[in-house]
Amino acid sequence: SDLVAALRSSFRPINSALNSERTRLSGTATDFMATAVTSLGRAFEPLLPYYLPTLLTLCIRTNKVVVTRAKNCIHAIIEHTQSPAILHYLVESVKDKSVSLRLSAAEAVVLCLNTFNPPDLEKESRAKDIEAIIKTTGVDASADVRKTARKIFDAYKILLPGRVQRCVASWLT
Repeated sequence: SDLVAALRSSFRPINSALNSERTRLSGTATDFMATAVTSLGRAFEPLLPYYLPTLLTLCIRTNKVVVTRAKNCIHAIIEHTQSPAILHYLVESVKDKSVSLRLSAAEAVVLCLNTFNPPDLEKESRAKDIEAIIKTTGVDASADVRKTARKIFDAYKILLPGRVQRCVASWLT
């Protein structure tokens, strides 16, 4: 669509606005992205590599308003695109040194598992991404991240019951 093409060609100035230290500018850009995702739905998927890493990076900030806006926009992307490709970005984010980003990414994974079409998650690569996330978050230094890891594992057991035993066995070796 025309909007996808416009967002693709304008990603540098939009990302610059998202990364701005000026809360008003960053907030407007975040709200714009959330609105664009809502109107585009699944058509937003090709834009994931342009915007999702920037939104995840905003979760590192100390300003809670910026973090909350970024999380809300990430949640809108998950709910409206329903693209399992999002998991790839979250695998890396749960390994970050920032507790805020690790927690935001773990919460996003819970939303992914509760929102996405189960057959999409059953693919080997997606299941391995989820297992890697559970393994990383399950031993996190932060109690909040570990608590969220438990929610991820509970959803995983329901979605992929045939993989649970093999997965747990691989963690113990």
